[in-house]
Amino acid sequence: MSEGHDTFSARVEQTKKRRIQDRVLITRLYQYMKPYKRNLIFGTVSIAGGALTGLASPYLHLLAINDIITPTILNHSSSYLSAFIWWIPIFVIVTLGTYFFQYVQTYQMRIVGENVVMNLRDQCTAKLQQISLRYFSEGEIGRIMSRPTTDSNQVRIFIRMGLTTMITDVAAILGSLVIIFFLSWQLALVAVSVLPIAVIMAWFLGGWSRKQYRQTLTNLAGLVGKLQENCSGIKVIKALVKEDDAAKGFDEVNKKTVDSYKRTVLISTVYQPLINTLRIIGTVLILGYGAVLAINGSINLGILAAFLEYQFSYFTPVTDFLTAYDQYQSCMSALERIYDLVDTKVEVMDLDKAIEIETINDVRFENVTFGYDINEPVIHDINLHLEGSEKLAIVGPTGAGKSTIINLLERFYDPIGGRVLVNGYDVKDIKIASLRRHMSTVLQDSFLFSMSVTDNIRFGKPEASDADVIQAAKTVGAHEFIMRLPRGYDYVIEESSSNISIGQRQLISFARTLLMDPKLLILDEATSSIDPYTELMLQNALKKLLENRMAIIIAHRLSTIRLCDEILVIDQGKIVEKGSHAELMKLNGLYSSFYRMQFKEEQGVEIAAAEPNQEKVK
Repeated sequence: MSEGHDTFSARVEQTKKRRIQDRVLITRLYQYMKPYKRNLIFGTVSIAGGALTGLASPYLHLLAINDIITPTILNHSSSYLSAFIWWIPIFVIVTLGTYFFQYVQTYQMRIVGENVVMNLRDQCTAKLQQISLRYFSEGEIGRIMSRPTTDSNQVRIFIRMGLTTMITDVAAILGSLVIIFFLSWQLALVAVSVLPIAVIMAWFLGGWSRKQYRQTLTNLAGLVGKLQENCSGIKVIKALVKEDDAAKGFDEVNKKTVDSYKRTVLISTVYQPLINTLRIIGTVLILGYGAVLAINGSINLGILAAFLEYQFSYFTPVTDFLTAYDQYQSCMSALERIYDLVDTKVEVMDLDKAIEIETINDVRFENVTFGYDINEPVIHDINLHLEGSEKLAIVGPTGAGKSTIINLLERFYDPIGGRVLVNGYDVKDIKIASLRRHMSTVLQDSFLFSMSVTDNIRFGKPEASDADVIQAAKTVGAHEFIMRLPRGYDYVIEESSSNISIGQRQLISFARTLLMDPKLLILDEATSSIDPYTELMLQNALKKLLENRMAIIIAHRLSTIRLCDEILVIDQGKIVEKGSHAELMKLNGLYSSFYRMQFKEEQGVEIAAAEPNQEKVK
C-alpha cells in the first residue's frame, strides 16, 4: 500500500502518534478567526466587562456592610433603609451591566464559532475535491467524513462555549486576586496557597484528557465509517440475511466508542470534586486566619465577608476553567485530525506553466508504466495512439489494467514512468480542468445525483436549455421512459438512484454525456449493465454518440467493439495483442478466446432478435 495514502484508515488512526504543539494549532485556528476580528474584539471586551461588573458585586457588599449596615447597628438607627438610597441604583446598574455583557459576549462568540467552523468545513470539502483518489480507495469514507462533521463540531463547541468561559474565568481569577491583595495581602497569601495544587492537577489531567479525546474521536470516526458501510451495503446485507451480523458489528464499534468516551468523562468528573475540596480547604484557612486578623484589628468584618465572596469568585472560575480546559483538549484533538485532511498532499495539480487546450485532436501513450503502489506496477510500457475521430477498444481480463489507462488519461493519477500526451503536450503541462472539459466518461455504474432528471442530464452543461436536454434524451432513447415517470423530466432521482432501474440510469448518463458534446468519449464497460436486447436498441444511439469524436471503449460486448477502428488486448498490465477484430481472430490468441467465451452468447441474442423479423418477411 502506498505510503501515506492510508492516512484515513483504521490502522493508521489507531497507531498514529501526535506531535503537533498546541501553539501551532492555536495559531492556525486564529487564522480562521481573523476575518471575524471585529466580532472577536467585541466578544472579548464584553467578556472583560462582564468579569469586571461581576467582581464589583462583592465590593458593593463590603461597602454595604462597612458603610451602611455596621454604622446603622452601632448607632441604633431605625432608618437604615434610607442609607441604601445611593447603594441600590449602583447595584442594579452593575447587575444589569453583567447581564448585558453576557448577552453580547454570547452572541459575538457564537458568530465567530459558527463562521470558523463553516470555513473549516469548506476547506475540508475543497481539499477532498483535490486530493488523490488513492486516499479514498485506501482509506475509509466514514473516517474522512468525520473530519468536516464530527471533528469540526468539537471546534465549534470550544469557540462558542469553552473559549468564552476560559477568557471570562481568567479575567475573573486575575481580578479577584488583584482585589484581595488590595484588601489584605496577608490573608490573600493564605487564600491563594492552594491554587498551585489546582494548576499542577490541571496540567497532569490535561495530558491524560488529550490522549483519551484523541482515542474517542478516532473511535467515533470508525463508528461513522461503520454506519456508512452498513447503509451503502444494506441491499447486500438484506439479500444475504446478515442483518443481525451487521447490527452486532455496529454494536461492537459503538461499545468501543462509548467505552473511550466514558474514560474522558471519568477524567472530566475528577476535576470538580478536587477543586471543591481545595475550595473547602481555602475557606477554612480564610476563616481561621481571617478571624485572627479580625480579632487583632488588622481587618474588619466587611473585609472578611468580601474575602469569602472573592474566594468564591476565583474558585468557581477555576472549576469552570478546568471544565473549559477539558473542551480545549477535545478541540485540539479535533484540530489535529482536521489538519490531517487539510494538510494532505495534493499529488495531481496544475503546474504554474500549465496551458489551456481548445480541443483534443491527438492522444498518445509513450512507454507508460504505473502502479497504485510504486513497487507494484499495474501496467507496463503501454504505447497507444489515437487521432482525429478514431475509436479504440480495450479488452482483457478483470484486473488487467484497462481502467487504469483511462485514469491516467483523465489525469486522476500521474504515471511513474513514460508520458501521456494530448495534442503533443504532456498532460502534466495542461490545466486539469481544460483537459477534462473536453472528455467525458460513462462508467459501468454511473452516478446520478439526488436531483431532477433534467438537472442530472444538464449537470455537465448547466447553461443547456430544456429543449437541448430533451433532444439529448431522445437521441439516446431515454425520452420515452422519462415521460412515463410520474413527473417526467422533473422527476427527482433518489439517493443511489434507487427509484429507477440500472438501465434507465445508464440511459440518463448517455444523455448527459451527449449534451456535453465532448471531443473524447470514454465508455468504461458502459453497456455491461444493460441487457443485450436493450443494447441492440441502443446501437443507433451509440453510433450517434460516437459520431465525429474520438473514443476509447472498454467493453465485453461485441456490438460495441465492432464500432472501433482498433482493438488493444491487455493482459497482466501489458499489451499482448493489437489490431482489428478480423486480424485478432486470425491470431487465434487471447482475443479469439474472449470472443468464443463471451461474445458467442451475444451473437446468439442477435440471431434471436432477428428471427421475428425473418418470420415477418416469410
